[in-house]
Amino acid sequence: MGNYQLRKAAGLYWLLDLEQSGFDYKKPLPLNESGAKIWRLIQAGTPEEEMAAAFAADYGIGMEQAREDIGLFLQQLRKQGIKC
Repeated sequence: MGNYQLRKAAGLYWLLDLEQSGFDYKKPLPLNESGAKIWRLIQAGTPEEEMAAAFAADYGIGMEQAREDIGLFLQQLRKQGIKC
């Protein structure tokens, strides 16, 4: 998953790649509160199904919707080159 850190600044969460250097600089990835919550679950090694259950409970949505939301978030991270 690389060496990423989650930071909060200017009212947003930012996912920073701390292993980069030189000309291949990647901008920090802005995350909302939900994205930051999912990132913390990823860092804790939480299985995707457990992430969906936590997300569904916290946000009062169905498991199907939670699975879809988690899946889309993970897909976006992968598009950014973040292994998760």
